[in-house]
Amino acid sequence: MALANLINPNVDSWEKSLPRKCLIDRDLSILELCRGKRVLHLGAADAPMHQEKAERGELLHQKLTPICGELLGIDSNAEAVEYLKSKHHIENLVVVDLSKEKPLNLGHWDVVLCCDIIEHVENIDNLIEGCKLFMNKDSILVLTTINAISLKLAGRAFFSREAVHPDHIAYFSFSTLSRIVLNHSLVPIQAGFFAYRCMSKLTELVFAAIYKYAPGTADGIILISKKKVV
Repeated sequence: MALANLINPNVDSWEKSLPRKCLIDRDLSILELCRGKRVLHLGAADAPMHQEKAERGELLHQKLTPICGELLGIDSNAEAVEYLKSKHHIENLVVVDLSKEKPLNLGHWDVVLCCDIIEHVENIDNLIEGCKLFMNKDSILVLTTINAISLKLAGRAFFSREAVHPDHIAYFSFSTLSRIVLNHSLVPIQAGFFAYRCMSKLTELVFAAIYKYAPGTADGIILISKKKVV
């Protein structure tokens, strides 16, 4: 399946429609959005999983490097950035926390990637406004995050359990994520849902079948936005 095109998402009504037929592979979709483009990649170090992912060549930043026209990664974790530079020779990284500081000398980019970051950030307004600094009228902002209404989250809650990254401070749904970008004069243009890997192959196949029918219950959300034309 492909990303769903959005036309005036109905975030102002109480009950909202979720995009359908838009279960995607997260990394493959991101790579296609970035192919041949100038890309600014937030959270590029992917700490605390940077060491194991870099060893396996699974960092999104590593996958982006050969296919982008130009690529720059920024990350707030100085230790992870230094490790990737010294151990894996990934030099196109700088240390910046865009939710707290606003570097003004990085120019505009075709794609601003903000993948699996927003759920870690206390000041979301600063993060989104920081992303906008690097966008022109043709740029896109790509947000990914955990889906607050995912089937796996609900299933664990049924057994009084919750699996969540210790640093996460918020969950988002398609509608709340759309509202956030709209509040910052951005317009959602495409969306999709994606699954994370399961420990069991059988479990993964079962969830894949469910997600294909109802992608809005999948593990994660991707939302693509552009600046509102005034």
